[in-house]
Amino acid sequence: MHAFYKKDILRFIYVYIIFLFAIFLINLLFISYKAFAYVEANLTYDNNSYKAYIFNNISYVDTQVLASILDSPVYWDPNEKALIVSNLRVYTKAVVYKNKLLIALRDVLVPLGYQIKWDQLNRIITIYKPTYKSNTSKANLKIENNEIENKDINNNKNDNNKNTDKKDTKKYEIPFIDNNDNGDSKNINKLPVSTPPTVFIPRSASNEEFKITVSELKEVKLIKGLYTPQPGFKFIVLTVSQQNLSNKVQLYTGKFVLYDDKGYKYDYIEGLSSYILQVLLPSGMNFGTLVFEIPENNIPSKLVLETYGSTPITLSLI
Repeated sequence: MHAFYKKDILRFIYVYIIFLFAIFLINLLFISYKAFAYVEANLTYDNNSYKAYIFNNISYVDTQVLASILDSPVYWDPNEKALIVSNLRVYTKAVVYKNKLLIALRDVLVPLGYQIKWDQLNRIITIYKPTYKSNTSKANLKIENNEIENKDINNNKNDNNKNTDKKDTKKYEIPFIDNNDNGDSKNINKLPVSTPPTVFIPRSASNEEFKITVSELKEVKLIKGLYTPQPGFKFIVLTVSQQNLSNKVQLYTGKFVLYDDKGYKYDYIEGLSSYILQVLLPSGMNFGTLVFEIPENNIPSKLVLETYGSTPITLSLI
């Protein structure tokens, strides 16, 4: 009989432990739910007020609030768990509350240069605009199709006549370089020159923050089955990747320019290129193709990444 009594005691203790553990789990879930559901805060930006939610000491807002702050449409990529702002892709934490997608405020705004202040006593979050121009969320990260700058110092020391045709509205066209008083821009180089080798050897270069690699170089006369270069010109297509070597988030990742063997400088044609621009986390990478238009007798000589606050990267192509 004592054996049965001992078994009953052990069974009671076992059930009691399970009961206490279940109560602990229920209480923990309730506290977590309550913390998320009821901890709210007011958010102010540019004299406007919004609602924010705080969960595990992280401030969240819905996508409409972010769109209003950034003055730009935002989209959520559920596959990569990234927020797309203009041409930027920002990886961030997100939660769903009351069928509403909420985005971690600091993950998005801090890399874009915004400052966040938290008033714990009054439970108010204040957002301040970026204090530097080059790190806004929209225009300055977009590489425009600027005019070609004539850098041929050796052959044109006394020539100050440059054609800056600003009336051209087609983004995929680059203005002619005028080195002739008669305006004959098509005959820039009359002497025959050698062409690059048919087999391009991939190459890389780096500085203290970025590493760039060109894995392919092609000369083509037709892009996307539709666009052809101007008479006397050709397209140069580079397959490029750019990696963040630093331990910090890189918002402004620089600007690629191409130089030919005559010293002329070219911006890439944005409308024809397919280079993916995004905020670079440590070890993150941008990649794609860059399309340049140069005179058909000229040779692409070097690709330069002009960066902000670090040494430009020069990669020889010949």
